Amino acid sequence: MLIQTDKSFEELYHLHWEKVFAVCYQGTRDAGRAEDLMHEIFQSVWERRGELRVHGPAAHYLVRAAKLKLLAYHRDTANRRQIIDQIVGQKAGFEETTQRQVDYQLLSDRVMELVAGLPQPCQEVFVMSRQKGLSNKAIAASLVLSEKTVEYHLTRALRFLSKQLAEYQH
Repeated sequence: MLIQTDKSFEELYHLHWEKVFAVCYQGTRDAGRAEDLMHEIFQSVWERRGELRVHGPAAHYLVRAAKLKLLAYHRDTANRRQIIDQIVGQKAGFEETTQRQVDYQLLSDRVMELVAGLPQPCQEVFVMSRQKGLSNKAIAASLVLSEKTVEYHLTRALRFLSKQLAEYQH
């Protein structure tokens, strides 16, 4: 196949456009997309008309070009879908992380407010245990209390907080 004139290209187009369209439509099930792909194939033939050398029937070449165009179309569509899914997933992840940070800060503020309302010994024991990370034995030694008393104050503080923060539990 050698396209030397506009007339020979028009003949090629009129003879084979239906077959190329049918292959594209079969692969997309979308008439608009199939028509776009068909036009891209014929545009490529036109742009390469001076250098294009086809051995064998033009119909075979054009059907093969349509199948290759479909493969590229589906590959590109899948890649775009994957990229969009990644972007959406990242955005959702960012939004979720931000929401978690806000929730954490609100909960932390609420806990500190409630701890400030505890009786002094409970408040001291709770702060030393949960915020400073001291053991019951170290707290008892620091406050000159028995370990049982430290456990009592800590249990009292945790029960109070648990009741007050029930709305935050899932």
